[in-house]
Amino acid sequence: MIVGSVVRLGYGIGAAIAPLGMCRRRLAPSVHEMPDPRMNLRGFGGALSAIALYTLASARSPDRARSLLWLNAVTDACDAAVSLLELRARGKLDRVVVGGLAINITALAWWTLASRTLRGAD
Repeated sequence: MIVGSVVRLGYGIGAAIAPLGMCRRRLAPSVHEMPDPRMNLRGFGGALSAIALYTLASARSPDRARSLLWLNAVTDACDAAVSLLELRARGKLDRVVVGGLAINITALAWWTLASRTLRGAD
């Protein structure tokens, strides 16, 4: 949970503080230096940071950790669903959609592994 949350926090802080840098490095879709898309990327980064910080601060017991695993897994599942909606809207697989799906599927696998590890600790 720590590794997953630190990765989420790193991305979230980058998106919130330096959205254009994230875009230039192809770590986020281009916002074309427009204020509204830039603000949306910042908001996404803020939400990811909040989930990561809450997870890191609150996973103090196995029961609490299970609940937070669900929060993280559902967040990544919803984000993957958004990528699928975007795939449908674009009508083709492109680098941004594939990247989004790959990251979220990897994250879902990570949370599944963490859940199994947590079950083994009981």
